Amino acid sequence: MAASPPMEWKAESSIQTPESAYYDPETQQIFVASVAGQANQKDGTGWISILDLTGKVVQKKWVEGIDAPKGLRAQGGNLWATNIDEVIRIDIATSKILERIKIPDARFLNDIAINPEGTVWVSDTLGSAIYEIRAGKATVLVKGDYWESPNGLLWQKGGKLAVAGWGRGIQSDFSTFTPGHLYEIDLQTKKKRLITSEPLGHLDGLESDESTGDYLVSDWSAGSVFRVSRSGSTTKILTGFTHSADIGYIPAQKLLLVPDMGANHVSAYRLSR
Repeated sequence: MAASPPMEWKAESSIQTPESAYYDPETQQIFVASVAGQANQKDGTGWISILDLTGKVVQKKWVEGIDAPKGLRAQGGNLWATNIDEVIRIDIATSKILERIKIPDARFLNDIAINPEGTVWVSDTLGSAIYEIRAGKATVLVKGDYWESPNGLLWQKGGKLAVAGWGRGIQSDFSTFTPGHLYEIDLQTKKKRLITSEPLGHLDGLESDESTGDYLVSDWSAGSVFRVSRSGSTTKILTGFTHSADIGYIPAQKLLLVPDMGANHVSAYRLSR
């Protein structure tokens, strides 16, 4: 393991079972999804908070009454959030929910990726599927155990979708027969290419360090974060979390945001490269 990067700040106030920490470059704000209740129950106890770049809570319950918000991603003034079996579109300027897109067959919607044209992809980890949303309509992109219970998603230039797999043979308790790989899907051909040649873990959050071209990916079960090169070389850069969930990244500051679901906080680490 490489030397751990220094922690810059930790946000604990107003954070409860944080599943996702996402930096929006347009508004220069950090959005945090607090599940608060159970991750798969429609109990209306979840909320989304706003933090500034120092970790200070700007608005505790910016949007509330959500069941179990997880993946977050912004595009065109909208924040998209997954919520068990639906995808929510929120107007960032007014904090109003503009749209709820139900996905009837979804079991556990998790992360989100969006391209510049506004096409949205969402992972369904328990359903081992990825859905594509265009003009408010969801269709299946890929589905089946071959896709390793996809969790983290990241749209890539050139029509590729990077995917952090949880693992094959997922059970209701989230155990798997094998851990997941980091891989990519060609969105035209739907072909899968492994980035890590060996299984890496129960992978969750996925971001890109554009200064190096490396991926940053978290292992929820092991409480770790890895740096993975485009060729698949892997270095563990952080460990010791209870459950390191859907990470975020602030490129200009080289700050990695790590929500720890089991410890109820989000911490920020300055990467050296």
